Amino acid sequence: MKTFFSVLLLLAGLCGMSSCSKKDNANTPDGNSTAALGSGSIYYDWSELNSLAVTYQLDLAGSVRSKALQYDPDRHAWDISRDGSIMLQSVQDPNDYDGELYRIIDRNTGQTLSQFKKQGTTLSSFTEPLLSPGKDLIAVPPTFDRGLLILNRQGQLLHEVVTIGGQKIKGHICWMPDNSILCTVGNIIYRLNNTYTYGDVVRTLDFNDWNHVTASNDGTLIAFAGGKHIWLMQADGSNLKQVTTSTDVEGYPVFSPDGRYLLIGTDYVGEENAINRWKLAIIPADGQLYNVDDGADNHVIPIRLKNSESTQELCDYLMEWR
Repeated sequence: MKTFFSVLLLLAGLCGMSSCSKKDNANTPDGNSTAALGSGSIYYDWSELNSLAVTYQLDLAGSVRSKALQYDPDRHAWDISRDGSIMLQSVQDPNDYDGELYRIIDRNTGQTLSQFKKQGTTLSSFTEPLLSPGKDLIAVPPTFDRGLLILNRQGQLLHEVVTIGGQKIKGHICWMPDNSILCTVGNIIYRLNNTYTYGDVVRTLDFNDWNHVTASNDGTLIAFAGGKHIWLMQADGSNLKQVTTSTDVEGYPVFSPDGRYLLIGTDYVGEENAINRWKLAIIPADGQLYNVDDGADNHVIPIRLKNSESTQELCDYLMEWR
């Protein structure tokens, strides 16, 4: 299913000169080996040479990049379970121009475990469904004509939440470990309980532009992009801290599986709201402020490929750390 080719990851900025030792090359922000980043892989969308987007998998422990998904013009989005065993894809229904199929795939065998048509949406046939921590539920972010949907793996609609406090849920959502869900209404982050009957206010934010609320796997920390930079706080909304600064824009924070680091997008570029791209970098998720401008802070790990001192890995859509 996967085509592997050797591309070693250079953790740039951790070794200043070409004469540094292999031990120095393996250092991370806290001075330990690269194992301090945690096991697992980073998955991200980007173009392959001059072709259209594919999904890459970069194994941090082995420093090898592979192709997790070939280009597919019918694929809308994807999500990978927290244990890495299954993938959920949303794809165009070949028999219905306005329809969308959800497909669940065993990542070890490539076998399709289930496939069903997402029902009930007439205006929005492009969605980004997310697998629950236990892999038994699917959350579908709200669209123009539907609320937040909770489905089982056979496609049965279990719950739909349209509003909280009389206002429509909008934007990005995130599962918490107890199957509650973080969602947003206006400038408020809510935590919807795991019976999907009410929501508690986590925090009201004072930003004109903010997005992509996400949580650590253990549910203790929340990160989001706001006011051009990345912010971190406790799960109850306390201790809010800005954790990145730069002369550019950061976005799309993603926690490492152990919650100790954040994969982020730096130097964000948008082209007339159609084509976006950002550089991949890693910072500690410790509440400290990190300058992510090139070369400004040696605690920031820009993701570069071997023998490439200037080119950082790029992403233009989805990215995850599993």
